[in-house]
Formats: sequence, C-alpha cells, structure tokens
Amino acid sequence: AKNENMLLNFVELTYNYAKWIFPKYSCDYSNHLYNQPQLFTILAMKTYLKTTYREIIEYLELMDKIRKFLGLNKLPHFTTIQKFFVRMSDTKLKDLNNLINFMHPSECELVAMDGTGHTSDYADKYYAQIRGKSRKSYIKNHIAINVDTRMILNYAANKGPKHDTQFALASIRQLKPYKPHYILADKAYDSEEIRKCINEEVGAFDQIPLKKGATTGHYRLNSATIFWHDVYARRMNVESVISVIKRRFNGVNFSRSTPLQNKETKLKDVLYNIYRAIQVF
Repeated sequence: AKNENMLLNFVELTYNYAKWIFPKYSCDYSNHLYNQPQLFTILAMKTYLKTTYREIIEYLELMDKIRKFLGLNKLPHFTTIQKFFVRMSDTKLKDLNNLINFMHPSECELVAMDGTGHTSDYADKYYAQIRGKSRKSYIKNHIAINVDTRMILNYAANKGPKHDTQFALASIRQLKPYKPHYILADKAYDSEEIRKCINEEVGAFDQIPLKKGATTGHYRLNSATIFWHDVYARRMNVESVISVIKRRFNGVNFSRSTPLQNKETKLKDVLYNIYRAIQVF
C-alpha cells in the first residue's frame, strides 16, 4: 500500500522488484553480510537523492525506518555499493525494466521515441574554462515510451555524439510485443528504412514529419496520407519523460569510464520507471 512518503514508496517498490531479479548473494562463498537486493536499493536511493556513495551511507545512519525495512542491522561501507554497481550487469537492468512493464500491463496505442545527451564531464563550467576543456563527448540516451502511461518500454545508451537513427531500428523491433498502433518520432527519424520497419515489421503506422525536399521512398512519399497532427502532438510526452529523468535523477553522469557511464544512464531509465509506476498505478 502506498504511503505519503514518496521516498519510502520508492525504496519499498525498488526492493521488492530487486528481490525478483537479483540472486540473494552473488557468490556462495561471500561473507553474506548484505544481499544484492539490499545493495541495489541503496544504489537506487543514492541515484534518487543525487548523493555520493559516501553520503548515502551517512544518510542511512539517520533513516531508521528504511534500515529496518531493508533488514540492515549494520550498514555497508560505501565502497561496497561502488563495487556492486561496477559488477552489476546491464542484463539485470534490462530484466528489471521488463519486469516493471510486465507487472503494470496497459494498452499501448501510441509509442513515442527520442534521444538526449547525458554529459559525462562533472567539472563545473569555470573549471572547464580555465583548463581549456570543452564538453565534446556525452552519453546518448535513447528511449521509447508508452505515451499514455509515460513508462519507458525500452532504452539504449552509448557514447555520443551519435544520431538518434542509429538506435532507432533496434528499438522499434523491440516494440513489436506491445502492438502499438502509431509510433511517433521527430523529423530526425525520417528515413525510408525506419518507416518500413515500423509499417512492415511492427505493423504500426509511422507518425514522423517528412524532411523538406524528400523525393524518394514508398513510405516516405505516402506518409502525408496517414500523418495526423493531433496524434503527432502527443510526441511531446517523451520530452517530458526526458526532462523528469534529468531533474529527478540528474542529467550528469559521475562514473569515470564509458561502460560505467552507459550503465549509469540505463540505471536512471529503470529507476524512472519505478518512480513513474508509483505515480500511475
């Protein structure tokens, strides 16, 4: 049952999901002081509260109710959470996201797709200026959402700059089980290959504005006959989701290596879904 404390709701739901996905212990020969669902929930709290690893352990020292719920008689050292994040597989995150969507089924008439960048440079602008550094690379986060619920159906994260269309085909093919009626995307996704994938492989209608000067492609040239401005206007929901991810979970990644920055981005997408599930269901 929901209570009035959003953080407590988030912790409870995260922990309950984590128990389905993560084995209790990563190794039979570990000391078994802390189990993996506990560690993942602490990691999720760190991301939710936008703290450091050290700070989240300090905060937990003052959170008796949450410690009791998680069964933590003793708190782990902050490096234990760091090490858990490093060894946590991307597959587990994907499984967790699939579980969230499975536990909260809903009709998926409209899907909207878009991408955004998460900077991986955590130096402030003044430091970057005096050191002569500029933010040239970032992590590109591409998401596809159910427009009605604003839940993320699938995601991809890779080092940028990369064009959104490089993620599009794989993402579109993953939407087939949801049987969407329309797939919405901005003009950057206007290509014959993408439209063909939507129409023939997924069995949906594309709602993508045509680029100026387009003169070839069966689906591109016929797109005007199926394009509805009222339907396309709902694409703005995916931009709202991106905004919430960046405001609630931070648009800056603090991991140092590219693989960990990718994983940190994916973690934020999954935690957003938990956060959104509390609000919607």
